[in-house]
Amino acid sequence: MQNFVTLIGHLLGFVSVGLFFYSYQRTQKRMIMIIQTVATALSCIQYLLIGAFSGFALNIVCIIRNFTFYYRDKKHSTDLVSPVLFAFCMAAVSFFSWEGIHSLLITLGLVVNTICMGIFDAKSFRKTILISSSLILIYNIFASSYSGILSEFISLVSVTIGIIRYRNTQQPMETKKTIAA
Repeated sequence: MQNFVTLIGHLLGFVSVGLFFYSYQRTQKRMIMIIQTVATALSCIQYLLIGAFSGFALNIVCIIRNFTFYYRDKKHSTDLVSPVLFAFCMAAVSFFSWEGIHSLLITLGLVVNTICMGIFDAKSFRKTILISSSLILIYNIFASSYSGILSEFISLVSVTIGIIRYRNTQQPMETKKTIAA
């Protein structure tokens, strides 16, 4: 039975990867955020089913963060309180869902992503994705999350292309990737 549950978890993870990829092809930020939140929810369930409890708990925080940032951006406002508050929340959740030293990897990755998502412009944010996705990729290797490994690899390739493509432009923070592990 455990193998069947793990298999379902991995399948949900691959559906999540497909949704993340699909979201990158959308042009409206609203749709990107909605699709990525659904993908994050599937990732959350996937982590639970494969026994990666830090990934599960931290992705619950990411879902709440996505909704908060969605409504904050909808009002065309920015603040430093929200990203810092979510970073502290992630640190607390990590403490209670501790699986070992590798739990720090996903925590640091998501904290970096959250703070940078709330503060930096698109160009700087893309560069921080290299750090956060690398840390989350390593966590996924420890957690044996094959879809998570694929998702972070795609993110790293995508953000590298974005960095190269937009290296000589100044652009406002229009659409941000809201990572989920």
